[in-house]
Amino acid sequence: MNNFFLFIVTLFCWSPTWYVIKFQLGYVDPLVSVFYRFLIAAIVIFVYLIYKKKNLKFSLNQHLWFLLFGVCLYSLNYVFFYLSNTYLISAFPAVVFSTVVIMNILGEGFYFKKKPSLKTLLGATIGMIGIIIIFNDEIFNFSFANGTHVGLFLALLGTFSASTGNMVHQRNLNNNFSLIPTLAYSMLYGSLVTLLITQIKGTELLFEYSFSYIASLAYLSIIGSIFAFIFYLRLLEKVGAGRAGYVGVVMPVLALLISTIFENLEWQQDLIIGLPILIIGAVLVINQKIKPIK
Repeated sequence: MNNFFLFIVTLFCWSPTWYVIKFQLGYVDPLVSVFYRFLIAAIVIFVYLIYKKKNLKFSLNQHLWFLLFGVCLYSLNYVFFYLSNTYLISAFPAVVFSTVVIMNILGEGFYFKKKPSLKTLLGATIGMIGIIIIFNDEIFNFSFANGTHVGLFLALLGTFSASTGNMVHQRNLNNNFSLIPTLAYSMLYGSLVTLLITQIKGTELLFEYSFSYIASLAYLSIIGSIFAFIFYLRLLEKVGAGRAGYVGVVMPVLALLISTIFENLEWQQDLIIGLPILIIGAVLVINQKIKPIK
């Protein structure tokens, strides 16, 4: 599959998830919904692997890396973003997630000793200016009484966790880990860690039998988890974590359009000015030659 196809399919699998998550909020605790989402995804992948008679035996060291990958990308990442959606309109966490492209390239420098170029640093700075413009009211009028700040902070934590997961996957790629079994075990471990968090919090394991909850859970588990991550991680394998993160740059635009249609989002001046600046910064980061990491 060519890179453009992988990019487009990933984009259209993921972009609606920011809005679909809203149907998971309410009766069932968000953390419990994250647990259900990735447990279902893991079971589906394991069934496929067993049907195909694929190898499911791995060393303890490999399982530890599966665990770390799962905790970063399929537990903490989504726990933070589900919680941020309780404070922010669905498109805004997607805007914050666009900074993953910057975190990915900086992460490649930190973990794989790849120094960011001047163009990368310039793009990162411009991108941060875009975020500051979009959230200037929340940043410069900080108040713990305003839940928007909590949502913004949680979205940033979720983005950092996702970027760290990308770095772990890059490391696993360098050690010839097979993608689909990695996804199965990592999603399973991620879901179990989330379950552990819910039990530490004393959260009740409820389930909502409404059509909206079940349908949104099915979409998030199958399309938003299995297919989206297979395509995204294949893209990461081919172009590197930095360029693959460009999905996160374009995604907010589609997420904002979805919020405009379904949540009556009004495009205020801060958003109209800040979003293009954020995209310009990220494009500067992407529009450069990135040597493969060995």
